[in-house]
Formats: sequence, C-alpha cells, structure tokens
Amino acid sequence: MENKLKTTSVGIQPAAPEVITYNNYGKGVQVGHADTFSPTVNLIITGSNGQQRPANVDYYNLFVGFDPFASDHLLVPKDRALTEYMTPELKDCFATLDDGAIAEIKRFPSIIVDEYCKTTPSDKNAVFAFVTDIHKQQNGVMVYFQRFYPIPVKVLIENEYALGTVNGFESFRTHWTIKNINLLQVLQDAGVKMWG
Repeated sequence: MENKLKTTSVGIQPAAPEVITYNNYGKGVQVGHADTFSPTVNLIITGSNGQQRPANVDYYNLFVGFDPFASDHLLVPKDRALTEYMTPELKDCFATLDDGAIAEIKRFPSIIVDEYCKTTPSDKNAVFAFVTDIHKQQNGVMVYFQRFYPIPVKVLIENEYALGTVNGFESFRTHWTIKNINLLQVLQDAGVKMWG
C-alpha cells in the first residue's frame, strides 16, 4: 500500500483530512463539521488546599443505603465500610483508610444511592459525586462528598452487570464498597449525559 493520495478517474485528488487540535481551557467547544468527533473528558479534582489532581476512573466508590440529597456527608457503620462486595485485593489496598488510601479514594468518582431494587420508582435518583474527606470515628466512618449530577436509579438497575452490582442483595444492603470498574464509561455507554 502506497502512502500517497489516489487520483480519481477524472484526475482529481481528494483532499487530505485536516486534523486540528484545539484547547479552549474551559470556554466550550463548537464543532461546525467533523467526520468524526470523539471528545476526551479529563476530570481534574481540586482539593481543599487548592492542589489539582486527575481523577482515577479505574475505580469507583459505591455508597448504598444513604439519601444522597439530605446532606453533604454520611456516616457508614464500621462493619459496612469497605468490608463487603469487593475483591480481597481492593480490601487490602483501601480498607485500612490510612492517609494514602484516603488520598486515592478521594480521586475516585462515586455513586451515592438509597437502597433500591427492581421495583424502585422510576423517578428516584442516585447522585454522581466525589468524596472530599473521610474521618474514622468511634461510631463509624464519616464521609464528606460533593454532589455533581443526579443519576436515575433505573440506570443502575439496567446496568448492574456493567457496574459490578449483581451480587444478590447488594442494592438493598447499606454499605460502602469500591469497584474496579470505569464508572464514567459505564454511564456514557448507558446514555447518561453529565457534561452538558
């Protein structure tokens, strides 16, 4: 195969496709024409100290049994915090809740949802969020979070295999777990539009 443009039967060479890279740094993008358009979303998290770090989308936090709209924090019982519905490897990495584990957990996107099942009303929502702080306490683990977008519970039900939540009673048992699954990809594949 030659690395040249082919001439058509009437002697006209097709134009080489033009590739333009445009960085607009938060000002929005308008695309007049594109043969293909595949935007990349890079999530950058700004900590309370102003330090920016990229999100880690290889994992996600799942908090089940908590009303995501009642407050900006939740108290997870000690025996339900990173103790079930997760692999032993993930438990070893994160259940200690040491400073390193907490720093990494805060980079994961999260789903916070009340307990649900297949008969949950279709208008019920979970929330897409990021953990902002974690404190171990005598009575459990206090988790603070920043809400970003509502996610219909129907999406969680319809995508339980992709989300790794087909483990029997997981959707209606209060707990906090971490999944080694790209939540953003699952939500995008499910047609959830979070970025406008």
